[in-house]
Amino acid sequence: MTKHKSQDERRTQILHAAMECFVRNGFAHTRVDDIAKEAGLSKGGIYFHFKSKREIFDALQHQEVSRTINAVREVDAMAGSAFEKIAMLAQRLVAEFGNNEEHRKFLIVLAEMGMRHPEVRQQVVEAHENYVDLIGSQLQRGIDNGEIREINPRMTALVLKMLIDGIEQAFALGYDLDVENLIITGLDMVLNGIRPVEKR
Repeated sequence: MTKHKSQDERRTQILHAAMECFVRNGFAHTRVDDIAKEAGLSKGGIYFHFKSKREIFDALQHQEVSRTINAVREVDAMAGSAFEKIAMLAQRLVAEFGNNEEHRKFLIVLAEMGMRHPEVRQQVVEAHENYVDLIGSQLQRGIDNGEIREINPRMTALVLKMLIDGIEQAFALGYDLDVENLIITGLDMVLNGIRPVEKR
């Protein structure tokens, strides 16, 4: 007897199937029929939950963005100094997404869609800005508490975001990385600089 799935479970099933299809074929070359076949559902079963292929894509984009933003917020709620929290965040994001091949490939699909569709690009930019704002707020609190020297929190947040993105891309290219040391070294360089310590 086939187990009846809730609407949330069915949507998750469809999104997983769509992710497989999008990363394998790209958005343009994926049909709703392909998603239905991958999910083991009828085409009508797909349309019961989503109005179009584009709505499915938008749901996946929202899902990926939410995972990242939630990770930032969860680490922000933890105990620790601003520097420790940023290090924890970097390690978590790299561990969670850097080794997730599906996620990496979907980012390629997302970038392609952003180049072709201005509204997708705008959504990606807004998600990026939210991410940077959250990290910037962490840095500002560190500055206010005297844990971090006076820096431009937004520009530093952008550099940190790009550092994390670069590590994820290195994973995608197959680099064998010592992630913990790489993150700590990168954060130390960004937050403390590379000038020699003045002798007293």
